[in-house]
Amino acid sequence: MTAKKKTKTEVKTKAGEKQKPGAKLEEQIKAAEEEAKNHYDKLLRVMAEFENFKKRMEREKSEHQQYSNEKVLGDMLPVLDDFDRVLEHIPKDHSSDVDNLAHGMELVQKNMLTALAKHGLHEIEALGAPFDPNVHEAVSTAAAEDVESDTVIEVHRKGYMLGDRLLRAAMVTVSK
Repeated sequence: MTAKKKTKTEVKTKAGEKQKPGAKLEEQIKAAEEEAKNHYDKLLRVMAEFENFKKRMEREKSEHQQYSNEKVLGDMLPVLDDFDRVLEHIPKDHSSDVDNLAHGMELVQKNMLTALAKHGLHEIEALGAPFDPNVHEAVSTAAAEDVESDTVIEVHRKGYMLGDRLLRAAMVTVSK
């Protein structure tokens, strides 16, 4: 036989190249390993996305719980304003009955503010503070000699925060 003989370890491919019989199997194994690696990477990304989703849902749930009373607390602000107006208009020279009534109103107001504070409501300290357009609403300006410019010199309506959110800006007069 003068023709070339094929050895047991070589197989002819379509392109006419000689290849070992296990080479095709090795290629399939490498392809399967590469595919498994790609699937593993996808799995890791999906797991990371799911963890981020869980954290975002927990954060949104916490915010929802913290701010779920926002509308109710906002509806209570005019009641607090009414307490302030009533207490401001009590005459200086009043009878003991009026004094007792005023004291009772102050106690009710204090208890209401304490109850609302348990739900995250707190008053914005404005009088004497530098004007901050994020929490103050300037309704007028006035000249003041003993005060620096852009300082709150009068509060017309108190402002309130719910946690770290502005519920209502304080209406103020600012020095110029």
